Amino acid sequence: MLQTLKKLARDTKANVLLVTAIGTSSLVGAAGIGVDTVQWYLWKRQLQQAVDSGAMAGALSIYQSADVTANATNEIGRNFADTFTVVRIVNPPQIGDFAGDTGAVEAVVTTQRSLPFSSLFLDQAPIIEARSVAATIGGGDHCVISLADDGTGITAQGNASVNLGCGAAANSRSSDAITLGGSSYLTSNPISSVGGISYGSNNIPSDTSLFPYGIPVTDPLASRNLTAPISPTGCTANNLNIRPNQTVTLNPGRYCNGMALKGRVTMNPGVYIIDRGTFSVNSQARVTGDGVTIILTGTTSSNVATMSINGGAELDLSAPTPAQDATWHGILFYQDQIGSDQETTINGGSDLIFNGIVYFPNGDVRFNGNAGQHADCLLLVAQRVNFSGTSSLDNNCDSHIDSVDTSSRIIRVVE
Repeated sequence: MLQTLKKLARDTKANVLLVTAIGTSSLVGAAGIGVDTVQWYLWKRQLQQAVDSGAMAGALSIYQSADVTANATNEIGRNFADTFTVVRIVNPPQIGDFAGDTGAVEAVVTTQRSLPFSSLFLDQAPIIEARSVAATIGGGDHCVISLADDGTGITAQGNASVNLGCGAAANSRSSDAITLGGSSYLTSNPISSVGGISYGSNNIPSDTSLFPYGIPVTDPLASRNLTAPISPTGCTANNLNIRPNQTVTLNPGRYCNGMALKGRVTMNPGVYIIDRGTFSVNSQARVTGDGVTIILTGTTSSNVATMSINGGAELDLSAPTPAQDATWHGILFYQDQIGSDQETTINGGSDLIFNGIVYFPNGDVRFNGNAGQHADCLLLVAQRVNFSGTSSLDNNCDSHIDSVDTSSRIIRVVE
């Protein structure tokens, strides 16, 4: 037996088997650790996504004056199925670039997960941590704003081709707050809404910034507390009708039961009150005016004056500057806030030049454009806005109009 053992000790044929066994064990171990590491990384990503959502929910809660911690925690739980531990959810953040920012929320969450292979070597499972900071930041300027809080706020339909040269925003909470249908094409950046945005890839440029499910845009003129003037009380004219062959100059005043312009009309600077009826500009009419504000009003919501501008009409109208009118500066058209059940229609002609704000806070506006239509400066604020046809509306406004705050606020993960 002793000789046999010595013979086995001198035999080297089994070394390969031994080395192979050791190497295979190492290979299996490395593969096991690799698989576990991938799983930990996946859990890290899932937790990070959930914490990002939670931080955004917390930032939105600041705007809504709601419980930041509860809403953020609920959102994390909704997006992360496994057990987690909240280290902190704080407003303002404690560390980072947004430390001390009262508009930001910091969320730090951990989870601990063990796996069969790695648990053979580790006394306890690794702790996976995710941190996120969300804040309310500027989302861009808008020259078309729908104030309606339900239904569809902005619509482009048919073969509408609209080039805004600035952003469009809708305050509706509906899933179709902004609807771009058919072969319509809206060039606007950014496009923002409180609800959803319904569109196809052929309805907008590929580089358009879309911000659905955000914060409502504040009515940019609400702070001015505009109301229709009560003076003068008497009618400057009743059912004014300017025939196609007439050339007239109009002065500010109260025009009762509408105004139909068919000829050449010059509007002197000032405020024109259309008391009931329709401010109508017919085909082939030519209307010019500098420093003009046209106010549509009435005695009840059902008889507030409306506006109808027909295709082929030529208009060149500019709103007053602050030096011309401290109250109505920048306002080109204003509809009384008691509202109207009727839709105002602006049909663009071959030479439509507007420079000012169209402000219908409780009225709907349908903007129908035609080839060649252009407005250098048009800020359109209404309950609902409908585009049909070709329109080019730029936002190259004078400083007194540019000073109107039309920016939106969006909630984004910033860290």
